[in-house]
Amino acid sequence: MSYGHQGPAGGYGTGGYGPPPPGGYGQGPGYGQMPPAGGPPKNYLVWNILGILSCIPLLGIIGLVFSLQINSKWEMGDYAGAEGAAKTAKILGIIGLILFIIGAVVAAIYVILFIVAMVLAASAPPTYY
Repeated sequence: MSYGHQGPAGGYGTGGYGPPPPGGYGQGPGYGQMPPAGGPPKNYLVWNILGILSCIPLLGIIGLVFSLQINSKWEMGDYAGAEGAAKTAKILGIIGLILFIIGAVVAAIYVILFIVAMVLAASAPPTYY
């Protein structure tokens, strides 16, 4: 008893899907390019996180977005895009880091001046009018 066409005996026939062609499917890594030596570029993640804590957190957030894009672009094979994102993340990271340092110095000077003012106010004799 037979239910329709059974195909050739022995499992996978000659008319179906076969093994992939030599070299596989697609073009390989990087849209036909070999990845540059040395791995993905530096992502400057810490600099941009400190940039978020600076005077202008928007710069830090934008830099953080570019920092997070670097590795994913590299893994997808977009090496030029990863290098461009790294360059932008570096510039925004430097700006954010400098603003963070300036803000930290200003805050430290403010705290020191506040403490000095409190000590001077506490040591001054009371005046009554």
